[in-house]
Amino acid sequence: MAARKLQFVTLTFALTFVVVTLMVAATGAGSASHPGSRVPMASTPDSGAVTPAQRGGSSELPQARPDAVVVVPSFADIAERANPAVVNITATEIVRSGDKKRFEGHAPFEFFFPNPDGRPKGEPDNSDPERQDHGGSGFVISDDGYILTNYHVIEDADRVNIRLLSDNHDYVAKVVGADPDTDLAIVKIDADHKLPTIPLGDSDRMRVGDWVLAIGNPLAYEHTVTVGVVSAKGRKLYAMNRDTSLDNFIQTDAAINRGNSGGPLLNARGEAIGINAAITVSAQGISFAIPINMAKDIMSQLMSKGKVERGFLGVEIRDIDRDLDAEKREYFRLTGKKGAFVELVRPGLPADRAGLRRGDAITTVDGKPLNSSDDLIRMISAKAPGQKVSLGIVRDGKEQTLNAELMDRSSGALNAKLESEGSPEEPEAPVKTLDKNLGLVLHELSPEIRREYRIPTEIDGVVIVHVATTSQAWEKGLREGDVINEVNRKSVEGMDSFRAVTRDMKVGSLVNLYVVGQGASRFVTLRVEEE
Repeated sequence: MAARKLQFVTLTFALTFVVVTLMVAATGAGSASHPGSRVPMASTPDSGAVTPAQRGGSSELPQARPDAVVVVPSFADIAERANPAVVNITATEIVRSGDKKRFEGHAPFEFFFPNPDGRPKGEPDNSDPERQDHGGSGFVISDDGYILTNYHVIEDADRVNIRLLSDNHDYVAKVVGADPDTDLAIVKIDADHKLPTIPLGDSDRMRVGDWVLAIGNPLAYEHTVTVGVVSAKGRKLYAMNRDTSLDNFIQTDAAINRGNSGGPLLNARGEAIGINAAITVSAQGISFAIPINMAKDIMSQLMSKGKVERGFLGVEIRDIDRDLDAEKREYFRLTGKKGAFVELVRPGLPADRAGLRRGDAITTVDGKPLNSSDDLIRMISAKAPGQKVSLGIVRDGKEQTLNAELMDRSSGALNAKLESEGSPEEPEAPVKTLDKNLGLVLHELSPEIRREYRIPTEIDGVVIVHVATTSQAWEKGLREGDVINEVNRKSVEGMDSFRAVTRDMKVGSLVNLYVVGQGASRFVTLRVEEE
């Protein structure tokens, strides 16, 4: 009996061992044919998106796992194709005796070649003209020799030399056209053969995080290739002391330095999607390129006319969504609206002649809806002077249409500057304080006050002489020296008219002020609070 029991136990153990062995073998075979522990990932060159790699002979895609390997694509083929079309530009300027030096120190965009006589910069021999060389990059956009670059690369140049990667001599280029507003220029060389070109892509399709490649001549190191990603889009460069209304820069962390200006920013297909233009000298990995779609819009004008003519309305605007607070949108009945809010209409210019008023909101141009104030600037600037446009506006909550005939943006009447003037002596007016608790102390516009705050005589209203820092007025940007010109769309000529308009304001109601400030005019909407 005991022997039979032992025989049964032994047989059971043997069968169990065989089953386990077969299961382990099957698992090992499956792992060898389908290694699922680490699924390789391949980056698609078209969009920079990451997609799983396919198994051979199967249309089914394996599922990515948390520990999947991301493979960065090689840009060697792209650089090899594009490099022959990237050029080195040397711009020579002759500085005459007595002329002010064009550059003081290092400009943020450009590099300098050493002086041949070794004389330190800033110490010219004033008896002779001085040669000043600076440079940058560019790239060929047509095989007959047209080259796209930055305006600041060739600005004020008396001679422009172009060097190609494959040639052993320099070409003298002719400046065909330039546009300082967008920092773009076209130059042309005459070669005895067709030149390699770089195809133009679509910068609007680029997404933040997409791979990009920059080629240029930083610090005279020719044909340097750097790689990064699109860090942001739609940047404006406010620190450059220039008009930023047309700015729409691509920000990238691809290394760009002095001398890269004018070179191409390429996508993963080898297409130019930007023109490298600016760097932030106080930081690393923050550089900017002009979108190629902006260049496409103006290249034909530069090549045919040598300059760009842009339409102009003559308004100062703000973005409804981004720049208007909730109270202002409520007061002007713009809740849920998108477009451009008009803060100022310059007298005698197209917007004024069309009947546009400050406080209007422009929501469409020729029937096309606006998402932002930048859309209005781009649509109007893309049209020719003299062209008529239909503006869809919202005024006091009601929609209507106005027609305007555009003028040239480059006209000298675009930037009106206020200058203070003297006026006959008047007795000093006493300080007045706003009855409701808006945190403002106001003063009549006496001659002394006008001189102190440099307020022209043609501006009427009451001046703010103090703003409580704990008030909503302070939070919304009202400051000492601002002039309140209107209250609730009614003109204010002095303290008497101001009190007449504000006398019956109730706690909780909205009060809309039109404020003429230092260099800017705007609406400010406040809610009346308890004293």
